[in-house]
Amino acid sequence: MRTNHKARMDRLISRHPDAVYTDGALHRRDQLLVPVEQSDEAREAGAGFVDRVEPYPEIGVHRLLLRGSAQVDVPEFAARLRDQGIRATPNHLLRGEPDYIGGPFGAPTLCGPVPAPVPNGSGRAVTVAVLDTGITPHPWFTATEWWPQVTPEQLDPVAINCDYELDAQSGHGTFVAGVVLQKSPNARLWVDRLLDDIGICDELELLHSLGRIQQREKDTGTKVDVINLSLGGYAHADHPSPLVAESLRKFGSHTVIVTSAGNNASDRPFWPAALKDCVAVGAKAAFSDRGWWVDASAPGVDVVGPFPQRRPDGEIELGFARWSGTSFSAPYVAGAIAHLANDKDITAREAAEILLNTANPKANPDFGVEIG
Repeated sequence: MRTNHKARMDRLISRHPDAVYTDGALHRRDQLLVPVEQSDEAREAGAGFVDRVEPYPEIGVHRLLLRGSAQVDVPEFAARLRDQGIRATPNHLLRGEPDYIGGPFGAPTLCGPVPAPVPNGSGRAVTVAVLDTGITPHPWFTATEWWPQVTPEQLDPVAINCDYELDAQSGHGTFVAGVVLQKSPNARLWVDRLLDDIGICDELELLHSLGRIQQREKDTGTKVDVINLSLGGYAHADHPSPLVAESLRKFGSHTVIVTSAGNNASDRPFWPAALKDCVAVGAKAAFSDRGWWVDASAPGVDVVGPFPQRRPDGEIELGFARWSGTSFSAPYVAGAIAHLANDKDITAREAAEILLNTANPKANPDFGVEIG
């Protein structure tokens, strides 16, 4: 039985007390994000209530902190700035793909061992970035050639006594990474820990995570082929973040962004999935979001994969579970794209076009094409 939404929201607010929930969207109270080059203009427009500006030049963004006593309607102020040509956005909160104010659709259920993906080492090397809760040293991962590059900051700490009813998403990144490898055993994973253990990040943290992947491309000379984002949320007035859209475009045509479409049985645009530069993936399930912006549907019910849990004695037990949600449909498609690029020695963009163009069309176009 699913936990009621009020209980889940109460738990979220207790962990993130600056969260504001209006119009079906979440943002951080009294925070606004703007591009560096428009920061002065935005500060001048809010001269009566902007308290201070925090610069983040490494990602080209400034955060404006507003005086709480002014009781500014942040989404309205952001809309007013956009009308003036300033690319402003509230600092939206995003979740690892939600039943929007819960967690993935339902709790994970432990299951017996699942056969490990077996790489054959042939074909073009394909890199898949998984931006999530981090991963654990599961046997599926530790024998790979990419595991030695995983740093302590990229590990999922795995919370103790997760209830998986109200908030916890510990193990989410491990599960997502496992789904990618089941579809593409030869994939080289880049991991970045973005979501906390209840599956929350904000736009600023997402921009930093994308920036770390971009910096890793520069440092290694390797282009990331596929980025999996099993996270998202709604935006005020359905206006997506221009800053997130710009950051994703920086990867260029060599990278395919695969995103989960949401678990709300809604046709409301879910971001960043609804961005035209993303491949939005729903599940073959009634709970899946749908709409003009959904590109594909893939298995998302009782998906199996690697799963860690921390026992009361503090030790992490590495096992397997079944889990449902579009969180797991997205890496199915990300892995399928990576496998095709590896097998046919083509770009990820070419692989995505082949996959989407040859898949079976759904009877209802709001669910996209059917993959898997």
